[in-house]
Amino acid sequence: TCFNSAELMENQLLLLLESLEEKIVTQQLKLVREHTSYLAQNEGAGGLLSFSQEKEEKLTIALVGMSGVKLQKDGSAVCTEEAFSATAALYVSLYVLDLLS
Repeated sequence: TCFNSAELMENQLLLLLESLEEKIVTQQLKLVREHTSYLAQNEGAGGLLSFSQEKEEKLTIALVGMSGVKLQKDGSAVCTEEAFSATAALYVSLYVLDLLS
């Protein structure tokens, strides 16, 4: 089995901090979980963005976008080749933050 370890970029870490402050880590985790599972199955990604404020939505789109996944308002996603490992790293980070918060 080949495992490609990916790390989060510094900008993503700053956005994660802001996500903690905005208390939206759980929502982001759910969204990333859905998209990661679709990516693993090589299907399109689904799941509508559902944040109460536009700021939360923009923060999430930026955070996930830095992992190589461009989220659309309709819930679809456009992914780069590196998206799976980068998104997996983001998922793990969100999961741990969600557990700790």
